[in-house]
Amino acid sequence: MKKVGALILLLVISSSLFIPSVKAGTYYSKLSTVGLKLGGAIKFGDYEVQFRDVSSDWSSVRIDLYQGGERVAYFLLKEGEEGYYPSKDNPKLIIKVSGIWEDRGVVYITLSTPMKVLEDNLVLSEGKSYTLPSLFPRYKFTVVDIPADNEVKMKVTYPDGSSVYKILDKDSPISVGYKVSSDLTQSPVVVVELVKATKNDEAVVNIYVPELFFTNPQIINPGEEEQTVQVNETEIVQLVYDGLLYKGETLTLEYNATTYKLNLVSVGYYSSFKLLDSKGKTLESFTIREGTGYTCTKAPIRVEIPPNGVDLAYNRTYVKVYTPVGGFAKPIIREAKVVAELSVNQKSLLLGGDELIVFIKVKNLGKGNAFRVKVIAPVPNNFELRSGIGAWVLSRLEPFSEMPVLVYTLKPKAVGTYTLGPVIVEYYDEAGRKVTIKSNVIEKINVYALPKVTVKVLGLSNSTWSTFVKTQANSTIKLRFEVSATGNNPKYEFIKNATLLVNLGDFLDGKDKIPIGIIKGGEEKVIDGQYLVLKEGAYPLSVSLKYQDPLGNWHTVEYPNVLLIDSIPPKVKVLVKTETKVVEKTPKAEELPGLVESLLKQQSNPTPLAMKIQNITSKFLPPQHETNYKLIATILGILAVVFGTVAVGTGYYMVKYREELRKLKAKKKRPRPGGLPKKPEDKEEVGEIKVLQ
Repeated sequence: MKKVGALILLLVISSSLFIPSVKAGTYYSKLSTVGLKLGGAIKFGDYEVQFRDVSSDWSSVRIDLYQGGERVAYFLLKEGEEGYYPSKDNPKLIIKVSGIWEDRGVVYITLSTPMKVLEDNLVLSEGKSYTLPSLFPRYKFTVVDIPADNEVKMKVTYPDGSSVYKILDKDSPISVGYKVSSDLTQSPVVVVELVKATKNDEAVVNIYVPELFFTNPQIINPGEEEQTVQVNETEIVQLVYDGLLYKGETLTLEYNATTYKLNLVSVGYYSSFKLLDSKGKTLESFTIREGTGYTCTKAPIRVEIPPNGVDLAYNRTYVKVYTPVGGFAKPIIREAKVVAELSVNQKSLLLGGDELIVFIKVKNLGKGNAFRVKVIAPVPNNFELRSGIGAWVLSRLEPFSEMPVLVYTLKPKAVGTYTLGPVIVEYYDEAGRKVTIKSNVIEKINVYALPKVTVKVLGLSNSTWSTFVKTQANSTIKLRFEVSATGNNPKYEFIKNATLLVNLGDFLDGKDKIPIGIIKGGEEKVIDGQYLVLKEGAYPLSVSLKYQDPLGNWHTVEYPNVLLIDSIPPKVKVLVKTETKVVEKTPKAEELPGLVESLLKQQSNPTPLAMKIQNITSKFLPPQHETNYKLIATILGILAVVFGTVAVGTGYYMVKYREELRKLKAKKKRPRPGGLPKKPEDKEEVGEIKVLQ
């Protein structure tokens, strides 16, 4: 009996507690203790805790935990022991056996969950307030006064509008409980912890909320019906869905372990809805005008359409759905339908000048969002990326939207036929799955090149082909036209529709347009033709080649002075002897000297004639003294003899003098026994003797 009395006292105390006794910074939210019979269970949200079995002596019990209808854990616990899910180190739900009452066949269970930080170091100055987000009960905390450092007076406003004033300091956080049913309370559901406060200025706080909310708890014991707590319209305060609904879509809602389905029937200024139960049976139908709302009569649900929320283009509308605290909406996973389209400005290019411009269009044709969209552009072999980038990334591509057109250019580096694509697009859908799609492929992109074309024109002259032709007027000459193209790939290097234009002028007569056709790289074409020379003269022949490149563009290349045609006849000199009539004419006096000189030059031996002329002209010259050449010659001869004799004598004595001088020097050099040394003057005297030569 003492044990039973102590157990009753324990249950009374635990049921009256709203705030767990824990240190600041470590908080747990608890549900009021409940009693379960063997086979009984308590349901809340998506969970169910069941008293499954008991030992024969009722010393331990087995507790099973279900989530979403499937068992996820079980625990064998004695009185006072706890089970942790999913683990002790990181628990989300804690199940404690508070008592085992064998006489009544009841086990008492206390459920708790850790609290997590919702707001860290939130700054609130005097007069400022903070309201919990829409997924939580709408509690509001207002800083009324900060009378001293680390002391704050706060006003706590409850979801029903009532309020209470509390004092917050470092040792006493504010804890607020919430009544989840008429009999059960979860406490706390909010903890406000003071970090610091400055008098008459501001406060810094942390706000905690439970990891789990024990929403709409139901205790089900064998032989008893499920007990559901009725909810008033004033309790429909929790926003569980704020987003789009498409025509025909159904939003699944759960509240108090009951499933409801909200179906959008039609979209317009007045949009029609149906509320269904879990089996698809219609509970009620209703219509909502844009900018208004409707509270269901068959379920604690309110639906609103905000102003300008209807989108008739895509048969969709924005809706806001509210339930009492503890309700939730299952997310609608919509499929994104991303498509990519690849296109180019041309499929035939000319190497060395043309560039390929590539366009990529990426669209989302689905109802779902695409996240982290990555577009990878293709670059074929033998192409160089010239502008743009190889990949683009977009954080989000919304339904029925498209990315800006992606443009980049490629420059070919070699001739050939190439394939471009596909574009690779990677993204994540609303379920977090990675999706990869590919675009179309562009085939047969041809890259051509122009070969180097050479034109040579030869003429047949003296059985030899040459660039010079000697001919005559009114004769026929044979010309040869050689057209060649250089290149390594004749499939992609060629010219077409080529025509050789011969500039005949008024000198030649013949074919002035010679069709060549296609000339491929490495090919040569030779065409012979006959031409009539129309007149005499020298004519430099010029030609031009007109052709199309592989893309069909016309080109004309001039080849001047490729051949010289000479039809000038040879010059013939004819000497004609005629009789000359001599007319006597006396030359003028001033002409006579020149005439005489010219006449003397024409003579083979002009001396006889010159002496005759001199004899004639000497008579008319003034008299001159005659020179006595014989006397002059005699005098010159005497002088020569005298000078010769003097020269011979001088030479004889010069030789003799030199010999004497040599003997004298030799005699002085011989040593004299006992004699005196040489005088310096002797040397000087000898040195004074100079020989004139």
